[in-house]
Amino acid sequence: MASSRVETQITWSSASSLSISSASNGTSDAFTFDASDWAAAIQLSADNNGTPASGDTISFYVLWTSGDILGDSGSDYDTVEHAQHLYTLDTYATNTPGEDPARRTVPLNNIAALGCKIYAVNNSSGRSITARARIVTQRGAVA
Repeated sequence: MASSRVETQITWSSASSLSISSASNGTSDAFTFDASDWAAAIQLSADNNGTPASGDTISFYVLWTSGDILGDSGSDYDTVEHAQHLYTLDTYATNTPGEDPARRTVPLNNIAALGCKIYAVNNSSGRSITARARIVTQRGAVA
């Protein structure tokens, strides 16, 4: 069996990034796993839109879906308060870790789910932060 890597940019209302205002949040468009995907990782990126200060962090969460749990013909995603925390990136360079822009790749451990959305929370009290995410999957193929 052959395999390949498939890279997919996560979109936010069809854009490749989302500028999230201070003390605000945003949810990505839906991402769907292929039935032959067997491993996945996500790269998260935070780019402070101003001069970073202490407390300028952004927290990323994943909202998984296993389909239509409500039986109303829709994809039902995990609720925000019960989302799985992926990572918090700090854009203030004096902190350790802290850098602007900040990036981190983390494994996704639930690719048996049908798909997901990414939920990002800007914890800054004064600056917007631009969020980006990219998923890479290891995909099997029948030879």
